[in-house]
Amino acid sequence: MRITIKKALISGIILLQFVTLTTLLVSSYISNQRSFNSHAHKLMIDYADNVINNSKRFLDTAAATTLLSSELLSSDVLSIDRSEDLGLYFFQQLKQSPHISGIYFANTSGTFVHVQREQGFNEPLFSRKFITFDTNNVLKSSHLYTHDNNFAQLSVKEITKEAYDPRDRIWFNKALDNDALSWTDPYVFFSSRKPGITSSMPVYDKDNQLIGVVGVDLSLATISSFFDNLDLGENSTAFVTNRLGEIIAYPDQKIIQDTANESLRFPRINEINNPIALTAWQALQEKTQLFSTGSTATTVTFNYDNNKYHGLFKEFTHHKWPWIIAIYMPEKFFLNELIDNQKLNILFGLVISIIACLTSFFFINHITDSLRKIKIIAENIRCGQFIKTNISESTFVELQQTQYAFNNMIDSLITSRKENEQLHLMLEKTNAETITRLGLATEYKNDSSPNHIRRVSRYCEIIALSMGMPKDKAKELRAAAKLHDLGKIGIPEQILSKPAALTMQEWVVMKTAPTIGAKILQDAESATLKVAHDIALTLHEHWDGHGYPNQLHYNDIPLSARIVAVVDTFDTMIHPRCYKKAIPIEIAINKVRALSGSKFDPSVIAAFDHCLMDILNIYKKLSPSIEVHQLPRRCQ
Repeated sequence: MRITIKKALISGIILLQFVTLTTLLVSSYISNQRSFNSHAHKLMIDYADNVINNSKRFLDTAAATTLLSSELLSSDVLSIDRSEDLGLYFFQQLKQSPHISGIYFANTSGTFVHVQREQGFNEPLFSRKFITFDTNNVLKSSHLYTHDNNFAQLSVKEITKEAYDPRDRIWFNKALDNDALSWTDPYVFFSSRKPGITSSMPVYDKDNQLIGVVGVDLSLATISSFFDNLDLGENSTAFVTNRLGEIIAYPDQKIIQDTANESLRFPRINEINNPIALTAWQALQEKTQLFSTGSTATTVTFNYDNNKYHGLFKEFTHHKWPWIIAIYMPEKFFLNELIDNQKLNILFGLVISIIACLTSFFFINHITDSLRKIKIIAENIRCGQFIKTNISESTFVELQQTQYAFNNMIDSLITSRKENEQLHLMLEKTNAETITRLGLATEYKNDSSPNHIRRVSRYCEIIALSMGMPKDKAKELRAAAKLHDLGKIGIPEQILSKPAALTMQEWVVMKTAPTIGAKILQDAESATLKVAHDIALTLHEHWDGHGYPNQLHYNDIPLSARIVAVVDTFDTMIHPRCYKKAIPIEIAINKVRALSGSKFDPSVIAAFDHCLMDILNIYKKLSPSIEVHQLPRRCQ
């Protein structure tokens, strides 16, 4: 016999006794739990404040050392011309502040004095490096000294191939850019390969002329050591992350150091083999955007391995150190007594209520079983998993009909999704082929070498990824870059194929190519063609504003066009054209670098250098040897 849900609900009256009892138990439990949760929250905040205050104390000490050193150098009490005295002063500062790992000074000529603490020896050791350059910025000398704990010299080594120029380092340039005490983001030190941060400051003489930059290195292992003093209990951990989501302080310092040794970076949360910490981090991401927690702490709760955990995330209050301190601990760490007491109360209440529940158990069992199946179907649909469930006979007509309806809906959704996937694949393929064919049409008319657009588009993608562009945007740029020379379709062939320099009138015609390409692509609705429009219009704009057609400069030029401009110029240099011969790759690379800051965006040039090996591998694959007789006839 089947009955309606309405009739089944009548039996719920029997549960009134149970509801009355459980209401009292739950209200008591919630009240007590709020009190304990508040205590837990305060406990974790105290832990976090302890770490933050200790970290700030060491960071402030490093800043004070930087300021003091800057004042002494400015007043000529210390001078790089008296490098022995300067090194002794740095050594004394290291002795006074054990958490500082190194102190150094570099003047504007590149002369560099660096004293750092050496690790891994039975007796305390210190190293001192002294580098000088001549007036042509060519290395003059570089020596590495080792000293004992009294700064007595133990050995000296001359370095004939010194790769370090302090003026190229981030701490040097950041201090000059800010013209004040500055902090670097966490990074791996050049000499010691230890993770840390640097406080640096420019030094001026009494005439306000720049002398150089002084820097103080602080090892992040110091912050990790704070966690050793925290009694968080079993399965509890605290760690510190930076704005990039990298772990910069962790109880197990070996994890951070191993990653630094292998790849000169910090490990991310998913690389430290701590699934509980990863779950806590994901819970924070679901609750708020990272580094948007505000001045107060953000608390989260999550479950892992059948245990409930409480977590707290709090930002360092100083804007120069955009870090988050994270702490999590199992609920049982501070709620054991409450939980045990509540279990007894709940058990007692269940015993009293069991008689009232027996009458309606049969109905509730059927309702919950059917609703559970319906919920599973709905959750699968929400997640995009169209899985039908077996329909069992149910006492309740509405529930069984609902299961049938859900299964029928899933059949329709599966059919629709397959059709949509096929249409989407066809559209993507058609769009990609159309863009490629249009780019080949441009390449055919122009005197480009074979595979020019394929190489340029591949170069663009790897540089964009290196600069942090999302994969989908980099893929979009790769497609759009194939149309960078689309405007040349409107340029007369006798100009494009002319084997000599263009006249002034011919050059004026050639400069209309960007506008022609932009007009062809204007008002496009496709995101790829919109990027192609920007590239076609601004490809020939220069970073310093001396390009054409609109004399744009700096970031007014779209990043996509700035990237294409570099690789298009490079590829053109190393392949023959009607009006020129190919030049050696090494010369082409140097010419491209020489245009950094004038024609090209320096950040793109830096990414170009970073990806150079990948670019050359693409060049080898897509650049068959081209002899003169292999060029298009109009070019011969």
